Amino acid sequence: MKTKKALFITTLLLAIIGCKNTTTPPSIAVKSCEKTILNYIKFRDNGPIKDYQALFTQDATFNIPKLNVSLSSNKQIADRAAQAMLSNKTIHMITSMHIEPNSMNTLSSTAHFILYMIDKKDKQKTTKIFNGRYVDSLLLDNGRCFIQTRKVLIDRMDTLGHIDL
Repeated sequence: MKTKKALFITTLLLAIIGCKNTTTPPSIAVKSCEKTILNYIKFRDNGPIKDYQALFTQDATFNIPKLNVSLSSNKQIADRAAQAMLSNKTIHMITSMHIEPNSMNTLSSTAHFILYMIDKKDKQKTTKIFNGRYVDSLLLDNGRCFIQTRKVLIDRMDTLGHIDL
């Protein structure tokens, strides 16, 4: 009987110690990552590009499978955004987001978005509308949340007649 009791207590202690070592980030980490995701749309639409680039880890990846886009550093990501901002005016909107802690310093996120895009040079062109999801792996470092990987899943692409953005 004592052996069973000792085994039970040992197992219980190991379980408690194991849980303690794999605690998830506090809710403050989730709030930090919410801010990063919201800042993404703010800086992507209006800049500055250096603030946009700072949202990503240095070795971040950014993929849009439907558009055959595959980038592998925060510099490539920022360069692509800067180039796009020269010719297009965009308005991004996040309609919902869910952030899930994975470990002490990693989280995953899915954020649903709508994007309106109009050509800056030819105002008579149609407005493009994209609906989809940002599926992210996020990294918490010194209380700041960074996008480590972003996969942009486009669920729908539409066009409207000209509208002023």
